[in-house]
Amino acid sequence: MLDQRKSEIWKALGIGPQWIERDELAKAAEEAIKSKAEALAAASPQPKAQNSIPAASSAPPFVDRTPQTLEVKPARAANAPASEPSRVTAGIANRSAPPPKAARPGPISKPVYRSASEARGVRPEAYTEARIHQIANADWQTLKQLVQDCRACEISSSRLHPVFGQGYPPCRLMLIGEAPGAEEDRLGQPFVGPSGKLLDKILEAAKLDREKDLCIFNTLKCRPPLNATPEKAETMACRPFLERQIELIDPEVIVAMGKPAASWFFPDLKTLNPYRGKVHNLTVQGKPRKVIVTYHPSYLLRSPQEKRKAWLDWCLILDTLS
Repeated sequence: MLDQRKSEIWKALGIGPQWIERDELAKAAEEAIKSKAEALAAASPQPKAQNSIPAASSAPPFVDRTPQTLEVKPARAANAPASEPSRVTAGIANRSAPPPKAARPGPISKPVYRSASEARGVRPEAYTEARIHQIANADWQTLKQLVQDCRACEISSSRLHPVFGQGYPPCRLMLIGEAPGAEEDRLGQPFVGPSGKLLDKILEAAKLDREKDLCIFNTLKCRPPLNATPEKAETMACRPFLERQIELIDPEVIVAMGKPAASWFFPDLKTLNPYRGKVHNLTVQGKPRKVIVTYHPSYLLRSPQEKRKAWLDWCLILDTLS
């Protein structure tokens, strides 16, 4: 069902005129209802509504028929003397203009990495039983300190700030992204760069308070070089942190944004689309939870043609929470 929040999310994504196929919207709502009442799977099917998308109008190509005007200068009489420039005008014309001052070059920031493959790798202590046991039994404040002190991956040596996440337990809705970017690394907070601005617009349109209604975490706590995709070994080294965060937050609904986050729950995942548009009832950290897969906001900035699919995903999220 289309409500005000879903219309506002559509506007926040900047998709355009809201022409929606009702059967797709109904499918998202039915998927949410199905996940809530698995025992009532034989519920009466709802009739499909007619497609409400009007056919695109075939407007004729625009042809510029504005008359062209030519500037015609009057001919000077044969015996008319040419007008002499004034002394001031002649002086200015003969005076050579001074060369423009060269712009002073700004400070050049030296890149930390020359390629995304530099300074990658995981140290052996990342997989010790003592480390895993310590993380698995940590309380919230201790867990924060363990993330702050972690040096399990080589990328920890170049980070400015580890990004623990945002939110406090308990919390019903958890969003999981990929890894910190440049702004996140600078500020130590998740989703504060360009993708975070888009996420903020979506959350505001959905009437979800980022400070109260949800929590946000990443599969990696440190920024990979040049915002590269997290390596599998890095994700495995950071996995105990996210596992413990899920246990302490105890969310009912988890939204995996992007392929790296979705792969955390579905190791055999190749592409997102087969996992989108449905509620996955999984046992995560010993409890049944609803997992929904959608696109990462940074991907939507690069591929705006996918925003319509993301809108359907957020409709499913709202229906699952309602």
